[in-house]
Amino acid sequence: MNNPLIYFLNTNGVFLLVALILAILYVNKKDREVFWHVVLVFFITLVVVIILKELFIVPRPFQTDGSLPEAGLTLFPSFPSAHAAIAFAVSTITALHRKRLGIFFLTISTLISIGRVAAQVHYPIDIAFGMLVGVTIALFFDTVHVQLRRNRKLRG
Repeated sequence: MNNPLIYFLNTNGVFLLVALILAILYVNKKDREVFWHVVLVFFITLVVVIILKELFIVPRPFQTDGSLPEAGLTLFPSFPSAHAAIAFAVSTITALHRKRLGIFFLTISTLISIGRVAAQVHYPIDIAFGMLVGVTIALFFDTVHVQLRRNRKLRG
């Protein structure tokens, strides 16, 4: 798997995913609120994952078996996967507002996650927990947002 394109996608795929989602949502004025939801969920997920990585310092697979990684961005510990958490968080929040688009991006998120395991920079449990963190943050954010909106309508 010594392919520069695969290496690039394994390293930067999540950032391309986020940029593509934001670009699609920004173009359509009726999706501007969803655009901001994606931005907020991205940053919240990033902070939560960094905190979790510092709490659970797990070496990456390539570090334990002496092989070379097939992707970059390996400065932080392995658990949980930031790529999976971010990809699933932004895809889930998108799916809650734009179902077909979100399902497409959830599929891409799955491929990104599989690529991180294949690149030997994550264990499957890193991906599973990252996925859980991302989806949970997106669902929590959406629930809080809906509740706040409902409370504003009741007051006004």
